[in-house]
Amino acid sequence: MGHGKRAAAYARVSTLLGQDVENQLHGIRELASHRGYQLLPPYNDEGISGKNEKRPGLQRLVADAKRGLFNVLIVHSIDRLGRSTKHLLNLIDELKHYNVTLISIREGLDFTTPTGQMALTMLSAVAQLEAQLISERIKTSMAVKKALAVSTQNGWRCGRPPLPTSLEQEVLKLKAEGHSIRAIAKRLGNVSKSSVSRIIKNESQNGS
Repeated sequence: MGHGKRAAAYARVSTLLGQDVENQLHGIRELASHRGYQLLPPYNDEGISGKNEKRPGLQRLVADAKRGLFNVLIVHSIDRLGRSTKHLLNLIDELKHYNVTLISIREGLDFTTPTGQMALTMLSAVAQLEAQLISERIKTSMAVKKALAVSTQNGWRCGRPPLPTSLEQEVLKLKAEGHSIRAIAKRLGNVSKSSVSRIIKNESQNGS
């Protein structure tokens, strides 16, 4: 059923644990043979953590996928590609853009099938939930710090520190004299063009 399809094998092992890529490649070769895929020479990364997204073998694989050298990617298990859900989804999405589908033997994930597509949707939902939880934790932490600052008067504030009032007045004075934002920043020396622009914009809004 897979005659004419070119497949790539990717294997990653930790040499510290005495692992051998052949243990992963054996099952990959069997599946490719059973489906009639033409299997290319494997892409391997040995002794490199799955947390490292810039692995030589994986980078060569993505580059060859972009060139259209294969249609299917087969791995022993999905954690061989990466440990981060976000990285995995980005990688799968990039491969999909190059018309490459993924098969993971251990998990039984075959993204060439409707069931596999449903599994991918679930992975995406998990990644989105992770991002939302992180965002909520950050918001909660900032709210707690703000409340503590108000109660203790410790001077903590979120965002950029306020510019001295005298500096704001000098910026507005120079602007009224017709100086450009670039000229004002250069003349004052200790204030950026973006800060000058913000001061002028705030004054314009407050005066409108």
